[in-house]
Formats: sequence, structure tokens, C-alpha cells
Amino acid sequence: MKSKRIVIKIGTNVLQEPNGKLDHKLIGKLAGQIAKIRRYGHEVLVVSSGSVGAGRELCSINESSNSLASQQILASVGQARLIQIYADAFRKHKTTVAQILLTRGDFGHRTSYLNIRNTLENLLKYKIVPIVNENDVVATEELELNFGDNDLLAVYLATLIGADQLFFLTIASGLLKKEKTAEGMRSVVVEKVQELTDEILRHCLPVTSAGGKGGMESKVRSAGMAMSFGIDTYIMDGKYPEGVCAVMEGQQRGTHFVAHGRKIRSYQKWLAAGALNKGTLVIDTGAEQALLKNKKSLLAKGVTRVVGQFDNKDLVEIFNQEGVRLGVGRADCAAKELRQQIKEQNLTNTGVDVRSRKPVIHRNHLFLE
Repeated sequence: MKSKRIVIKIGTNVLQEPNGKLDHKLIGKLAGQIAKIRRYGHEVLVVSSGSVGAGRELCSINESSNSLASQQILASVGQARLIQIYADAFRKHKTTVAQILLTRGDFGHRTSYLNIRNTLENLLKYKIVPIVNENDVVATEELELNFGDNDLLAVYLATLIGADQLFFLTIASGLLKKEKTAEGMRSVVVEKVQELTDEILRHCLPVTSAGGKGGMESKVRSAGMAMSFGIDTYIMDGKYPEGVCAVMEGQQRGTHFVAHGRKIRSYQKWLAAGALNKGTLVIDTGAEQALLKNKKSLLAKGVTRVVGQFDNKDLVEIFNQEGVRLGVGRADCAAKELRQQIKEQNLTNTGVDVRSRKPVIHRNHLFLE
């Protein structure tokens, strides 16, 4: 079996028992399966939720309270508890683990992004299993730096380290769809997804799972992003962790999002997945064709709307007139300057030659999906 680099994301509800406490037995089984995978010569990085649940084992905080302060207290206590449980479980397999706590903001600057990558590469080199979690103590919705239920974090990390496979372990057997039978409607697993379409998204339940912050739609959208980056991605039942080994041995488990994208260079990885976008540009059909078909830079004359307050060299998302995300790029001017350029080019008698202006986003600083 060819050596692979894989990321395994373990959801909150996988790690918990029905009473909300951590399922220590399951964590032991997960450690055993990961140890088995590593014996085959593969490298494994774990993205684990569950710090808040671990904190509840030690803190007598009113569980009905869902305030930011109570969640941060539980996460603060739980992060230490969770990594201790993982360390104990992996020690039985003579495996060392390392804890890494990240926020989305850590990916926003290229220097810190590269530092994260170098740390992970060295841990994997020395046969240490990185266990990564969002740093809930400092990541808040108010700051818009949160990853949700670690789904997006798993994609960022899989892209960063050049993973071959990404596994989302959840309490569902995969992405389910309704199917009519003689006995009535039943739910069946969608075995393969070649493209993320509206039909696929309609199969997602519109609610998040109890105890988690993500839900099936978050995982499906994250899986769609990962497969576009050339990473085979799976959504499967984490209560049966043997399924990961089964997939690596060629068996069908859960829903397979088939990689169809291309491997991308380091700078583009940062643009595509690691960057913290500060604004949005909506472009017209002419600019869309120039970017996608003619491989050109983005000029101000093609921008119809500017959203947000970004500065020169900040990252911005690019959308077409229908609201479809085309990609992301590094702006070569601030939002205020760009709005002024658009205002000038919309005035017929200003005498301003907007064609002489530099690109809003140079081709070398674009990542198009």
C-alpha cells in the first residue's frame, strides 16, 4: 500500500456519550485504529473537537448556560483534559501526541501560516501525531475568526500539509438521501459525489447536530472544497472507527467525495484555504471571462461592487453576478481606493483614463476555483 498523508477530523458527538460525557472507550478505539494506519507507513494528523465536553467532566457550570464566557471556561479546562485522554490512549500504542490550538486568524498572515506548516511537517517527520483543535478560548463569533465545528479547519490543514485523504467522522453513516421503496420512503447513503451541486446540498439536514456547531451541510461544503483541491474526502460513521482502515484497504464506507481538482503550490494553498478574507468583489461577465478563459488580471473596470473595508495586500473573495464564488486573490489597492476608481470610471466626462490603472488583483495573486 502506497504511503499516504491523511487528516482525520473527529466531531464532538462522536466523542461523547448520550449523557454528554466523553466516550473514553471510543477514544481508545480511535487511537488503536490510527496506530494501525501508521504501522502501514501512513502519516496521520487528527483534528479533534470535544474540549467543551471534556470541560464538563471537571467543571460544575450550569449546563443550560450557553454564554460565551461559560463556553470559554469549559474549553479552557477541557483542552488540557482532552489532550491528556488522547495522550493516555496513544501511549498504549507507544505513540507520542502533540497538541496544537489554532484560530482562523492564525492563517491570515503568510508568515504564521508557514510557521504552522513547518511545525506540522516536523512533527510528522518525527513520527508524532499532531492533535489539532480550534482555540475556543480566543476564537469568538464576534471576531469572525471561528471555524465552526472544526470542519473548515480540517480542510485548511489538509490543504496546508498536502494530504491525500481527509476523513470526517460524524454520527451519521454518510450523506443521506431519501429514496422511495415499496414500503415507503427510506434514507440511503450517497456513496459517491463527483461534484458539489444544489441537489447534493438539498440532502443535508438544515440543523446542526446536538452538541456540535457544524452539521451535515458544513461537512458537505467542506468536503466539496477539499475535493476541488485534489483531496479524496469521506464523510462516515465515527462510532465505527474501523471504517477508516476499511476505506484505505479499498472498501466502500460512507460518502466519498472524489478528488477532481489539481494539486496547488504553496502560495496558492494559502490563497485558497488558509487566508482570512477581508472583503468581497463582485465582477461583471466580461471580467469573469477575462479571469477564467483568458487568464488575465482583474481590473477595476470589471468590478461592479465592493463589500467590506480591506487594505492593500489583504485577501478578498471574488463573486460573479449570479453570486457564485469564483476564487480569492490579494488586492493591490484598498477598498476606499477601489471604490473611488469605480466612481471615476462611471463618470463620462471626468477625463480619467482608468485603463492606465494597475490591476486590482494581479494574475500571480489569484486562485480561481
